[in-house]
Amino acid sequence: MNQSLFRSFGNSLFTAFFIFLLEIILVIAFTALMYPGELSNQIPRALGLLILGDACLCALVACFSSNPGSIALQQDAPGAMLAGVTAGMVTTLSGLASQQFATVTLMIVSTTLFTGFLLLGLGYFKLGRIVRFLPYPIIGGFLAGSGWLLVQGGISIMANTDPGLQWFQAEILALWVPGVVLGVIIYTVSVNIAKPYLLPLLMLGATLLFYGIAWITHRSFADLRSAGWLLDISDSTSFWEFPLSPSLISEVNWSVLTAQVPAMIPIAMISAIGLLLNSSGMEVLTRKDFDLSLELKVAGFGNLLAGLAGGLVGFQDISASTLNHRMSGGRRLVGILTALMLGATLFVGTSFILFVPKVVFGSVLIYLGIELLFEWVYKAWFKFSRSDFFVVIAILVILGVFGVLQGIMAGLVLAVVMFAVNYSRVSVIKFALTGQEFRSRVSHSPSEQKILDAHGDQIFIMILEGFIFFGTANGIFEALREHLKNSKTEPVKYFLVDFSKVSGIDSTGMLSFNRMIQWSQEQGITLVFSGLEKKAEEHFLMESAETGASSLQFFPNLDRGLEWCENKIISGSNPDSGLKKDIAEQLNDILKGEGVGKLLPFLQRREYHPGEYLIREGDAPDFIFFIHSGQVTAQLEIPGKTPVRLETMSSGRTVGEIAFYLGTRRTASVVADLDSVVYSLSIDDLKHMEATDPETATIFHRISALLLSKRVVHLTRTVRALERS
Repeated sequence: MNQSLFRSFGNSLFTAFFIFLLEIILVIAFTALMYPGELSNQIPRALGLLILGDACLCALVACFSSNPGSIALQQDAPGAMLAGVTAGMVTTLSGLASQQFATVTLMIVSTTLFTGFLLLGLGYFKLGRIVRFLPYPIIGGFLAGSGWLLVQGGISIMANTDPGLQWFQAEILALWVPGVVLGVIIYTVSVNIAKPYLLPLLMLGATLLFYGIAWITHRSFADLRSAGWLLDISDSTSFWEFPLSPSLISEVNWSVLTAQVPAMIPIAMISAIGLLLNSSGMEVLTRKDFDLSLELKVAGFGNLLAGLAGGLVGFQDISASTLNHRMSGGRRLVGILTALMLGATLFVGTSFILFVPKVVFGSVLIYLGIELLFEWVYKAWFKFSRSDFFVVIAILVILGVFGVLQGIMAGLVLAVVMFAVNYSRVSVIKFALTGQEFRSRVSHSPSEQKILDAHGDQIFIMILEGFIFFGTANGIFEALREHLKNSKTEPVKYFLVDFSKVSGIDSTGMLSFNRMIQWSQEQGITLVFSGLEKKAEEHFLMESAETGASSLQFFPNLDRGLEWCENKIISGSNPDSGLKKDIAEQLNDILKGEGVGKLLPFLQRREYHPGEYLIREGDAPDFIFFIHSGQVTAQLEIPGKTPVRLETMSSGRTVGEIAFYLGTRRTASVVADLDSVVYSLSIDDLKHMEATDPETATIFHRISALLLSKRVVHLTRTVRALERS
């Protein structure tokens, strides 16, 4: 038992040491990147802040993540973007060493804290999926830009100068070209040999080679430092100071700091996306489901703690977490031990690491930059459409040429443009139908049905879905005009628009509908809107009042709006009312010359007043009803909710035939809407009819089959129209 625990602890310690070596190299490289040029002599001071922040983040995530093997470390993409910002701040404050350090440090702290609050909010409100709505090419552009900033930063560290033509002077070329070559070698080897110890071994080998050449050429440490091969520092021991202390804050140049605040937003967004992508990748690797909301909250608290310590933005790292799972099986202890090792460097110092040549630090950044550029430029060419690839390159170029803030603004503008262009291509018109193809749930009398069959094209129906803005709203207007232009039947008199599945309408969409209201008034078309939210309905009422448009109707749902249009067509045609016919005439209209009068002795006349039930849900199927006059509605009744209309029926229709024939309990209720006269046939009378007068029973069955067949034909026609539209 003790041997097993010792072996397990030894394995965890060995894994943690590997992760520590990888991370401490990256921390020092990023410290040099964050504090360039005139600030390089402050690296030991800054190193304490970044190391402690990294240790706090790593420890907190290791303890509370839903994935026991999660290792959270500072990240290269957010770090590269932030380095681009801090480089500009250092240039702006040239010559003001104390202000440079304080302003850059507070920018790092503010960005990490802001990211922490964002991650915490996304996790608390379970909104992690929102960040995935950022267009993928925009993300790719930022990450490609981050890759370029890493390459540029690595060269700047090695060349001891800001980007410019001076990089290509012979003596400066000698400083950074070896680092670029080494970075390319590291990337090439890492692609072909995926071993966790590869990077530390290559760093060690490069360092030994460097000092071997220095020994052969008789170069001292002082010579190497003065020539720019080593970091020019006065103290090689890390220490920590509170980054929000009054003395440090008093040195901050607030105007320079506040000018860079907008850069925090995309850095935080990229971090949230990176965390979710890493967590999703780890779910696949471990074959376990993670609590993404918890992962966001844990990373949020970790960044808040890291920010207060002075550290960089970080979150769950897929490479280190994968290493932990492969080497130790994914233990929390590995993350805790890694954090302790990082923290221990504050006490033992980093003297032995700070003698690593700058060409080695630079090569690490070059390697990370090449990795991002290869993924988001070379591979993007094959994965993205040409328009999406153009977006990636545009952000990369703008960010590299003009700066991080300009690249961020370009990315946001392109995101808006991409949304407008792509979404305008998606029609919000789910279905476009005529009243000939699509009917309300009212079953009209045969004479009324003939009118609707003849004049149903006077109704044009659009069922919308999604979000409506100017581009999509204008598409609705154009579709209406195109329909009128191509219509070969009767002119449209009623334009019914259903908004039930619309998620929202912006102000520009409202303006397009305002134009449609005015145009429809001029064309003599009545606009019928259904399913509108109350606020939108009030807006259109106000617009119709201002323009004098009287032909605007509102209904709670599509079915009620369509019923109103159908009644208008029927009333305008002055039909001969089928209600004047007696029951025998109505039955004869259905099955002409078949002796339907023989049925009358078996039928029982009943009268119902509005609100009275013919059938209640759950009743036994004892009767079938034939409507002689009035109107009834079949509906689903759900306790606490408004009844759902299934069908409204008038004269010439049977009611309750399905349950009657199947012998099952009633599945819906039927209630009278108007004073109604119906004729009923009981199941016992039908059996008696079949026994004593089979010919009359056949007539009854044929009438029922004909009426039911008409309903099936209508349903089939509706489905065909929906499929075609």
